[in-house]
Amino acid sequence: MKFKNIKKDPRKKTLTKKSPAKKVGDSGKKRQFPNIYRIITERKVFRNLPKLKLSLSLQPKFKKFLVIFAAMAVFFVMAVLTAGIAFFSVKVYQNYQQITQINLQRQQIQSKINFWQSIADKYDGYKDAYFQMAILDYQLGNFQKAKLENQKTLTLDPNFEDAKNLKEVLDSK
Repeated sequence: MKFKNIKKDPRKKTLTKKSPAKKVGDSGKKRQFPNIYRIITERKVFRNLPKLKLSLSLQPKFKKFLVIFAAMAVFFVMAVLTAGIAFFSVKVYQNYQQITQINLQRQQIQSKINFWQSIADKYDGYKDAYFQMAILDYQLGNFQKAKLENQKTLTLDPNFEDAKNLKEVLDSK
């Protein structure tokens, strides 16, 4: 029996038909393929693999050993790399010092050549200036230029013994 004069209380909830909870990936459309779920157990997956026969009491010790071994390996590799970097850094520094020293010697020899060239320009028949330039060019490795300057020395004084000895050395090069 229903009473017409009774109003509904808005605080009371009416029972409505609830829709079922949607699953993840469910869009509400009909699926083309059936929804099949399979569970793969560890026994099936690892059935063909060889089993480690470690007792439960040895596993923590084995893991600890692996961690210590890995740490030692990393330390060893870092030590070797550090030693290699230090060794090559020392070698590079030594080579840099040698190159700097050689360049300084070349500059000094070149300044001496310029000095003797200015003397040879002032005093045209001065055999010692040409001879000194020949020796300095020989030290720099300019053998052709040294031969020309030594030839000028021998032209000015054919009996100059040091120039004759230098000519023999230059001819062998």
